[in-house]
Amino acid sequence: MNIAKQSWLVDLVSLLFFTALTVVAIIMKEITVFFVIYIFWWDEVIKTLFDWIRYYFHPNQIKDADKYKVVLYARIFMLAIYLVFIIVCFCFMFEGINNDGFVKNIQVLFFKNTIFNISLISFVGREAFNYVIHKNPTELTPDTVLPKGALTLHISIILGMFAWFLTSNKFFQMPLGLEKYTTLFTIAPFILIKFLFDWSSLKVKDKTE
Repeated sequence: MNIAKQSWLVDLVSLLFFTALTVVAIIMKEITVFFVIYIFWWDEVIKTLFDWIRYYFHPNQIKDADKYKVVLYARIFMLAIYLVFIIVCFCFMFEGINNDGFVKNIQVLFFKNTIFNISLISFVGREAFNYVIHKNPTELTPDTVLPKGALTLHISIILGMFAWFLTSNKFFQMPLGLEKYTTLFTIAPFILIKFLFDWSSLKVKDKTE
């Protein structure tokens, strides 16, 4: 199996593994909107971190190092803004302090959630593998400031606001009998969006490498 195919396969396994873990978290009721958006944020942070490592230690792999550096700075700036918004809004504001969801958010925030931590480790493993085997120069275009993963995060934040609006019972009452499926209704769209975006990236990667 060639290097490109190995990288594609690892990305696919990572996507399927994360999706399966999320389903387990939904079944165990160990997941919140903050959990999902925060793990998406970490996914992009880990990718950006390995891009920085490549920039500093393997600049020969980059076709336009100056543009690459600008893109990385822009991406870090965006991720920093996202982090403040995600923690303030989704971790604290959208959950009551005595709410069970708030406790779960705090556990996630301080890495006390096992499923969340396993997901993080799987992301690091994926990027470490791709970093080790990747030897070809990196194509870089201006639109990579907002790669599909970051776009997923951006859409998820907007969707998260909408999901809170629908499920908080402050502006909208869930129909009788559907309350027990609130978690599923809230989380499923996030996972579907990430799966579709990541799957789209995998299809492009399979054609180009």
